[in-house]
Order: sequence, then C-alpha cells, then structure tokens
Amino acid sequence: MIVNSNWHVLQVDSVPGDVQISEFVKKVELKVCLVRVGSIQITELAGMKAILLNMQSDVIWNVLIEVVAALGYAEGSIKRQWLVDAAEISCISSYPTTAMLFIGLFSGSFSKYMPLLILDKVSVLSDLPLTLTCLLSDPNWEGIAGQFTSALWSSTERLYGWVTGTYLGREAPGEQEINPSENLSALSLLHIMHTACFYLKKYLPLEKQIRLADMIITPSL
Repeated sequence: MIVNSNWHVLQVDSVPGDVQISEFVKKVELKVCLVRVGSIQITELAGMKAILLNMQSDVIWNVLIEVVAALGYAEGSIKRQWLVDAAEISCISSYPTTAMLFIGLFSGSFSKYMPLLILDKVSVLSDLPLTLTCLLSDPNWEGIAGQFTSALWSSTERLYGWVTGTYLGREAPGEQEINPSENLSALSLLHIMHTACFYLKKYLPLEKQIRLADMIITPSL
C-alpha cells in the first residue's frame, strides 16, 4: 500500500469508555445544531472528524446523518476536504465501515433520492459505488477525484489483506488495527469498496488498475 505522506495530519484516536463516548456524541450534536442556526462555522466540526470516523458505526450512525446535513451549509472546498479526509481516515481507522458510511451518506446527499438512501446503513453502503461515481464525475469535484480514489484504493487493499489474512501490518503513520467487530460486515464492505474502485479506475495509475483487476473477491473469501 502506498501511503500518502500527508496522512500523518489525520491521526485517529478513539473515545475511551461509554461515558466519554456519550459526552462526545452530545458535543458533536450540539455543534451541529449551532452550525444549523448559524451560531458557529462548519469549520468547528473539522477537529472532530478524526475521532468521529474512528468510532463504531452503531454508536455514531445518527450523528453521521446530522453531520452530513450540516455540511450542506458548507462551501465547496470544505465539502471536498471532508470527502478526501474521510477516505484517508478509512486507511488508518479501526472502523473503516464508519468512514465508508459517511462517504455513502455524503455522496448520497447530492442525489435527489437522498431521503430513500438514508433509510438504513445497508442501503447507504450498497448505493455508494453509484452515488460516489456520480458525484466525482461532476466538474466541481473532478479536481479531487484522483486523490480520493487513491485513498479509497489503499483502504480497499488494507481491508482485502485483513479479510484474506495477508495483511502485513501497519504501513501508514498512525494506523490502528482494524477492530474485530468489523469482521461481520468486512466481506460485504470489501465488495462495495472494490466495486467503487472499479467504477473510478480511470483515476488510478496503470499499476493500481492491474492490481485491482487481479483482486479476486468471492462470497466465500
């Protein structure tokens, strides 16, 4: 896996203990409300993203929906940075599913079918390859397509290695071990991420396109 030299700025950490998690969630929800009423800028949420996207998805799902809604008020450059950061965080996070859910919600928020897309986490993830491809094909987003797809591919390789038992260990600065709780959904998530990479392969260099083609994923992997 080729590591982006800038990822060291995206060190992730977990919120220890149930009490701290509850307090963190309340803090994010409060800031989202303040963003919506115009009391604070959306940039106030930026410092929380590395923790937010390194929490178990069951705990943070409703907050992710609120954060994506708040990002609707942000400038284009801020939105694009959140998308890239989410992909890069997924490369070092203990919970890559959470980052992918955020990416799915975020890319889906640009679709006219958004109310249907957020009915459940399964729908958000299964629609991710399509909603993401549609978003990055927009001229306003193509400028980050290469950087985003490179990070998505690295995250996919990491998850593939973890699922197949061929993962060689931490390669990115600040990378954490994938949490065992991810095991139940890892294979289905891998299928989704691999499909998304396939749809976006034009943004990958030739050697990565070849590795993508060689990555065989079966239901019994």
